[in-house]
Amino acid sequence: MGDWLVRISDASIITEALGEIIMTIPPQFTPEAVAAASQEVHAPYRDFVSSGEPYRSLVRNNPWMRPPNPKEALAWGEGWYYDTTVARKHPEWIDKQLPEPTKDIRRLREDFHSWGYCLIEDATSPEQTKRLRERVAEQAAAERALGIANLMEAQQHVWALVNKGEIFVRCMTHEADAVQAGPLIEQMLDEALGPGWHHLSFISNVSYPGCHPQGMHQDQALAAPYRFLEAPILVNTVYILQDVNEVNGGTLIVPGSHRRYCEGRGTFGQLPRPINLEAPAGTVMLMDGRVLHGGAVNRSDNLRYILTNSVVRPFIRQQESFHLTIRPDILKSASDKFLWRCGFQATASRSMVEGFGYFGNGASGNSDGSIVNARLAMDEGSYTWVGELSPEGIDGYAPADRLTLTQLQERHETRRSHARELMRGITAR
Repeated sequence: MGDWLVRISDASIITEALGEIIMTIPPQFTPEAVAAASQEVHAPYRDFVSSGEPYRSLVRNNPWMRPPNPKEALAWGEGWYYDTTVARKHPEWIDKQLPEPTKDIRRLREDFHSWGYCLIEDATSPEQTKRLRERVAEQAAAERALGIANLMEAQQHVWALVNKGEIFVRCMTHEADAVQAGPLIEQMLDEALGPGWHHLSFISNVSYPGCHPQGMHQDQALAAPYRFLEAPILVNTVYILQDVNEVNGGTLIVPGSHRRYCEGRGTFGQLPRPINLEAPAGTVMLMDGRVLHGGAVNRSDNLRYILTNSVVRPFIRQQESFHLTIRPDILKSASDKFLWRCGFQATASRSMVEGFGYFGNGASGNSDGSIVNARLAMDEGSYTWVGELSPEGIDGYAPADRLTLTQLQERHETRRSHARELMRGITAR
């Protein structure tokens, strides 16, 4: 066949020569043309997502909030955000009724709503607190000795606590033998986020003597600059494993800053000064994800340990990829509740594996969405993925033999028989 041309449009031509098809791209679609047409134009979505809020307005209206250069010495007596003290000594807060540790759930609700945080008194018993602190201190020291510690200017992070002690697994399901206030914590998390929340991450924050402060931030800023003003989409559960104060690095917090953020429609105006958290060992702090806070300077001679378990609405991507992180032996013995909280329940809108989970309802123990079965098959090296197929090439793909997807469907999907009936009725190509 000779060469021939077919004109598709004034800017697009297909040429067939010696069996090859060569397509010339319309000039408007070239990277150079697109870039040229995107300079100095009004792009409302781009302008919003690149706005840098809420941190741009935070530093503009409160220049003393600017984080210090990690390579320079800290400056004291100059009014920087980290140069502060506990509320009962702070001139801006000494006369305010800020949260204090309590077991009264009514007061806890009021504090959480009004100030953005509340303090659960004796949330872990002395024995539970001791076990948690000893286990994380031992783990942190071993990771430093191995040279694998996640160590920064502000603190050491011990990631993936889920793999580093059975007591941490039981904290994640709020078992009373690990955290005695577990039922109260779950109730408050359900009220703040709805009952379908899952774990974002569970880590330890270890402040060491002379560490730098963190920059003041919102944990919920992982979704910034999108504005969630009616309720949080993240709540941080902070386990306080020793008495904390202004000396050993009690967390910096601006009480009520979640309300200032909402009043500013997702931005910050002028703010009051932060305080250092003061609380005894065994306290658990629940903190609204919109509250400004940060790791403080540890001015003592000892390490300061806390655990931070952030939980989120289930449409939020998890900080720790629990689907990959959790050890196989933990998954094999895990409870339905644990798997649910770690994101192993799929629905039509999240976490499916090759389409398995589409019929899931997101509830604990739901067979239709239990993707842990896919992960376990992968751990065993027996998972076979669906690849490129054609009707002429499917001989040998018996449902129970070759494809793991068909095994998952037949064993766990309660609506699969109805789906097969529908498929048999479709003959169009």
